[in-house]
Amino acid sequence: MENLFETALLFVLKWEGGYVNNKYDKGGATNYGITQNTYNNWLMSQKLPSKDIKYITRDEVKKIYYQNYWLKAGCDKMSPQFAFLAFDTAVNMGVNRVKQFMKAAAWKYPELFIKAREEKYKEFAQYGNQKIFLNGWLNRLNALKTEINNLG
Repeated sequence: MENLFETALLFVLKWEGGYVNNKYDKGGATNYGITQNTYNNWLMSQKLPSKDIKYITRDEVKKIYYQNYWLKAGCDKMSPQFAFLAFDTAVNMGVNRVKQFMKAAAWKYPELFIKAREEKYKEFAQYGNQKIFLNGWLNRLNALKTEINNLG
């Protein structure tokens, strides 16, 4: 399972990139896809002082993604395909969204999970200026489909 997490993390980091502070992103400033708020909470849980998200280390990124997303979304208890889907969804849309999509997928149909995620992206794109992110979201989802198909 550790290997699967590593592979899924590489996929996520490819899409999340480095430091970004897009004024239209509702999450605010992020680094490797981690928000300042998430980083502050994690640092506090480790009894460490707050610091700017710009200075997050790769080791911290890995620990946060494993503890706050992989484990909290239940990826360690899922088939490889669903673990990969759930992890990327948790990072991109929040851990709670995973449960919603798992239910839509009847806990066994990855294609229905992907369809539910696609529909949610299209819904998001209807609000405010979120439409500017739709093509990127759909490109990520298409790449995710390829990744999970390669898992078998």
